[in-house]
Amino acid sequence: MTVSHILAVLSSSDLVIDIEIIEMNVEPKTQSLRAKAILKKGYVLYVNEGIGENYRRYSYHLQKDDKMIRRWDNAPHWSGIRTFPFYLHIPDKDKPIECGEVFVSDVLLEIKDIFR
Repeated sequence: MTVSHILAVLSSSDLVIDIEIIEMNVEPKTQSLRAKAILKKGYVLYVNEGIGENYRRYSYHLQKDDKMIRRWDNAPHWSGIRTFPFYLHIPDKDKPIECGEVFVSDVLLEIKDIFR
């Protein structure tokens, strides 16, 4: 997975209207991307991804009208969750729910389901 791959996946999605790159860093051993994807139906997807030789940190935050709809991430919190460090935040839950590791393509597929 590379920053250019993430941007290519977003650019090729029929859900994405526009992409704003907030910050991008591409070094030989590390890459990072912070971007805002404007989606159809008034949704916004914030992408935050850091990639290195032995690590990957990500957060995909979907919102509409400034309200969180879903957030997939792997921040090292919530160690009691079976899928730690991977989990999904949804509104009206006290803590995140189990979720496997996701990539931007997985998130876009789930967003298509949300749109239905």
